Amino acid sequence: MTSRISPLLTDRSQLLAALERTQHVDVVVIGGGATGLGVAVDAASRGLSVVLLEAEDFAKGTSSRATKLVHGGVRYLAQGNISLVREALHERTALLRNAPHLAAPLGFVMPSYKCWETPFYGVGLKAYDALAGKDGLGSTRFLTKRHVETALPGVRTQGLKG
Repeated sequence: MTSRISPLLTDRSQLLAALERTQHVDVVVIGGGATGLGVAVDAASRGLSVVLLEAEDFAKGTSSRATKLVHGGVRYLAQGNISLVREALHERTALLRNAPHLAAPLGFVMPSYKCWETPFYGVGLKAYDALAGKDGLGSTRFLTKRHVETALPGVRTQGLKG
């Protein structure tokens, strides 16, 4: 018989005592960072009983210092790693679909200061849009200098192209 640990327990000694009374667990995850939490959520969503063990507070280590941004692999495009771009896009889409309460699209602005930057990055981002297909979060747009200044108050305006 499996005894369930109440998710409302927050006192460490109570949690450890409840764990000692547990006779069966399907999955034990060691480490409560981003990866460990993801593994635990995935296993629990599949109906498995899960115990997540963490020496400190959850997400205290590397996860606490991360940007918390989920990207779709655009940086891999510059490396020419198309398969990794596709994989990152697939995973981002799955996360947005499966956990919309944990992730939301966030736009960004890349100011350009050299004449070649807008077409150079523009071609790359348009290629990324094409790779994303139906999983894209919106088409790349080009902003005028005035629009960039409005979107990014305090941006360095000397030499700003758009």
